[in-house]
Amino acid sequence: MTGSEKTITMCPGLLGFEELTDYTLKPVPGNHFFYWLEAKEEGPSFILTKPKFFFPDYTVQVKRDSLANLCIEETEPEVYLIVTVPEQTSDMTANLLAPLFVNEEKGLACQFVLHDTSYTTKHYLFAPEKRRSCG
Repeated sequence: MTGSEKTITMCPGLLGFEELTDYTLKPVPGNHFFYWLEAKEEGPSFILTKPKFFFPDYTVQVKRDSLANLCIEETEPEVYLIVTVPEQTSDMTANLLAPLFVNEEKGLACQFVLHDTSYTTKHYLFAPEKRRSCG
Protein backbone atom coordinates (compact mmCIF):
# COMPACT_ATOMS: atom_id res chain seq x y z
CA MET A 1 0.00 0.00 0.00
CA THR A 2 1.27 3.40 -0.88
CA GLY A 3 1.22 6.40 1.47
CA SER A 4 -2.35 7.32 0.54
CA GLU A 5 -5.60 6.28 2.10
CA LYS A 6 -7.97 3.92 0.35
CA THR A 7 -11.70 3.43 0.57
CA ILE A 8 -12.46 -0.20 1.39
CA THR A 9 -15.75 -2.08 1.30
CA MET A 10 -15.82 -5.15 3.53
CA CYS A 11 -17.86 -7.93 1.95
CA PRO A 12 -19.06 -9.34 4.26
CA GLY A 13 -18.40 -7.10 7.27
CA LEU A 14 -15.87 -7.93 9.97
CA LEU A 15 -16.86 -10.53 12.54
CA GLY A 16 -18.82 -8.78 15.26
CA PHE A 17 -19.27 -5.70 13.06
CA GLU A 18 -21.18 -7.23 10.15
CA GLU A 19 -23.40 -4.16 9.69
CA LEU A 20 -20.39 -1.90 9.02
CA THR A 21 -19.00 -2.31 5.53
CA ASP A 22 -17.47 1.05 4.57
CA TYR A 23 -13.95 1.76 5.84
CA THR A 24 -10.90 3.83 5.16
CA LEU A 25 -7.51 2.08 5.13
CA LYS A 26 -4.53 4.35 5.69
CA PRO A 27 -0.98 4.15 6.99
CA VAL A 28 -0.23 5.30 10.53
CA PRO A 29 1.78 8.52 10.07
CA GLY A 30 5.46 8.04 10.83
CA ASN A 31 5.19 4.24 11.28
CA HIS A 32 5.33 2.06 8.19
CA PHE A 33 4.53 -1.13 10.18
CA PHE A 34 0.94 -0.22 11.02
CA TYR A 35 -2.27 0.92 9.31
CA TRP A 36 -5.61 2.30 10.46
CA LEU A 37 -8.83 0.66 9.33
CA GLU A 38 -11.51 3.19 10.25
CA ALA A 39 -15.24 2.75 9.86
CA LYS A 40 -16.69 5.58 7.79
CA GLU A 41 -19.87 5.67 9.81
CA GLU A 42 -19.63 6.15 13.53
CA GLY A 43 -17.94 2.94 14.51
CA PRO A 44 -14.69 1.27 15.46
CA SER A 45 -11.16 1.77 14.27
CA PHE A 46 -8.68 -1.06 14.06
CA ILE A 47 -4.89 -1.15 13.96
CA LEU A 48 -3.59 -3.48 11.25
CA THR A 49 -0.19 -4.78 10.26
CA LYS A 50 1.10 -6.98 7.47
CA PRO A 51 2.30 -10.46 8.46
CA LYS A 52 5.68 -10.00 6.78
CA PHE A 53 6.66 -7.35 9.35
CA PHE A 54 6.32 -9.57 12.43
CA PHE A 55 5.59 -13.12 11.21
CA PRO A 56 7.72 -13.75 8.11
CA ASP A 57 6.89 -17.48 8.13
CA TYR A 58 3.12 -16.89 8.28
CA THR A 59 1.35 -18.61 5.42
CA VAL A 60 -2.31 -19.00 4.67
CA GLN A 61 -3.87 -21.40 2.22
CA VAL A 62 -7.22 -20.14 1.01
CA LYS A 63 -9.02 -21.38 -2.07
CA ARG A 64 -9.52 -18.66 -4.63
CA ASP A 65 -13.28 -19.22 -4.72
CA SER A 66 -13.40 -18.47 -0.96
CA LEU A 67 -12.28 -14.95 -1.85
CA ALA A 68 -14.70 -14.52 -4.77
CA ASN A 69 -16.16 -11.36 -3.16
CA LEU A 70 -12.83 -9.62 -3.76
CA CYS A 71 -13.06 -9.88 -7.57
CA ILE A 72 -9.42 -10.91 -7.80
CA GLU A 73 -8.20 -11.26 -11.34
CA GLU A 74 -4.43 -11.31 -11.71
CA THR A 75 -2.94 -9.74 -8.59
CA GLU A 76 -2.87 -11.45 -5.22
CA PRO A 77 -4.72 -9.71 -2.41
CA GLU A 78 -2.78 -7.97 0.35
CA VAL A 79 -3.01 -9.73 3.71
CA TYR A 80 -3.44 -7.74 6.92
CA LEU A 81 -3.76 -8.77 10.55
CA ILE A 82 -5.85 -7.05 13.22
CA VAL A 83 -3.67 -5.96 16.13
CA THR A 84 -4.79 -5.68 19.75
CA VAL A 85 -2.99 -2.93 21.66
CA PRO A 86 -3.19 -3.43 25.44
CA GLU A 87 -2.15 -0.90 28.07
CA GLN A 88 1.40 -2.29 27.95
CA THR A 89 2.10 -1.75 24.24
CA SER A 90 5.01 -4.21 24.27
CA ASP A 91 2.34 -6.94 24.74
CA MET A 92 0.57 -6.20 21.43
CA THR A 93 -0.89 -9.25 19.73
CA ALA A 94 -2.06 -10.03 16.23
CA ASN A 95 -4.97 -12.18 15.11
CA LEU A 96 -3.42 -14.80 12.83
CA LEU A 97 -6.57 -16.93 12.86
CA ALA A 98 -8.74 -14.44 10.95
CA PRO A 99 -6.65 -12.38 8.51
CA LEU A 100 -8.06 -9.68 6.26
CA PHE A 101 -7.63 -10.05 2.51
CA VAL A 102 -7.70 -6.78 0.62
CA ASN A 103 -7.96 -6.15 -3.10
CA GLU A 104 -6.55 -2.62 -2.93
CA GLU A 105 -7.07 -2.08 -6.65
CA LYS A 106 -10.84 -2.59 -6.40
CA GLY A 107 -11.27 -1.40 -2.79
CA LEU A 108 -12.74 -4.71 -1.60
CA ALA A 109 -11.86 -6.71 1.51
CA CYS A 110 -13.00 -9.68 3.56
CA GLN A 111 -12.02 -11.42 6.74
CA PHE A 112 -11.42 -15.14 6.49
CA VAL A 113 -11.35 -17.48 9.48
CA LEU A 114 -8.78 -20.23 8.96
CA HIS A 115 -9.62 -23.84 9.86
CA ASP A 116 -7.37 -26.74 10.86
CA THR A 117 -4.53 -24.46 11.95
CA SER A 118 -2.45 -23.82 15.05
CA TYR A 119 -2.90 -20.05 14.62
CA THR A 120 -4.91 -18.21 17.27
CA THR A 121 -6.34 -14.73 17.76
CA LYS A 122 -3.44 -13.66 20.02
CA HIS A 123 0.15 -13.96 18.80
CA TYR A 124 2.65 -11.57 20.38
CA LEU A 125 4.28 -9.18 17.92
CA PHE A 126 7.47 -9.09 19.95
CA ALA A 127 9.55 -11.95 21.36
CA PRO A 128 9.56 -12.31 25.18
CA GLU A 129 13.02 -10.75 25.55
CA LYS A 130 11.94 -7.71 23.53
CA ARG A 131 8.70 -7.37 25.51
CA ARG A 132 10.68 -7.20 28.76
CA SER A 133 12.94 -4.47 27.39
CA CYS A 134 10.13 -2.34 25.89
CA GLY A 135 8.40 0.48 27.74
